[in-house]
Amino acid sequence: MASGLISTVERVQRICPNCGSKDRRRLARYSHDQWDNMQCASCDLIYLSEAPVYDALSEDLAWSKQFKTEQKRRKKTQPVVAWLDEKTRWRLHIHRDDEWAYISEKIRSGRVLDVGCGRGNRIPRPFIPFGIEIEKESAEQSNAAMAEHGGSVIHAPALEGLRQFDDGFFDGVIMRSYLEHEAHPRKVLEETYRTLRPGGVIYVKVPNFATINRVVRGREWCGFRFPDHLNYFTIKSLKAMAEGVGYDFELKNTMSRYTNDNMHCFLTRPG
Repeated sequence: MASGLISTVERVQRICPNCGSKDRRRLARYSHDQWDNMQCASCDLIYLSEAPVYDALSEDLAWSKQFKTEQKRRKKTQPVVAWLDEKTRWRLHIHRDDEWAYISEKIRSGRVLDVGCGRGNRIPRPFIPFGIEIEKESAEQSNAAMAEHGGSVIHAPALEGLRQFDDGFFDGVIMRSYLEHEAHPRKVLEETYRTLRPGGVIYVKVPNFATINRVVRGREWCGFRFPDHLNYFTIKSLKAMAEGVGYDFELKNTMSRYTNDNMHCFLTRPG
């Protein structure tokens, strides 16, 4: 991200988005010179102390732009690591499952919502696809793709979009690489609980702050991205947040819970 933009983007102050506590400590090793990561003293959630305003996330800080910017930055600051990563991309495909099909492990049919859906439609058949997307251009593209299969996409922040759906409307929800970007993660999980039918399931993928790689790499850990990653979850903190809302929590990648840079989870609304 251009240094001028990261300095001038309009921000809003945050308290802990899980428990609402203002008691916290700064994690100096894991903070940016202009953006501070905090750890809540009450519930241990790690979160950015400020968040870019909605308009910035919708346009200048859109994921598609930020991802490319971060790739360029890492190539410049860590050329050897970036070269090795590029030359060994094959490793990511060893025993790799289809993440988009994970929701099929828990439900077989019905309406599925992709929160932060990006561009296009990746929800597997035979589900009816719906989406919510904060980035305007991506929302337009994915709406056209999902409409072909009976669904639609709302261009809005997640909370605003979720409130447009009826109680129990969805059979499943996908939150893939989304919850770390959300300024109000607990409120989103609460609103999603309302829109899920009893027995409905959310598939969640987020960076795993508890990974050994984060300890080794410090601020250069691949899970950090300033300022659009607003929350950093451990298995413990995500489980506590989900169960606090009322979900049953299940970690999918239990065998790699400390070595995987991501965690894959199912949150089920009890039937």
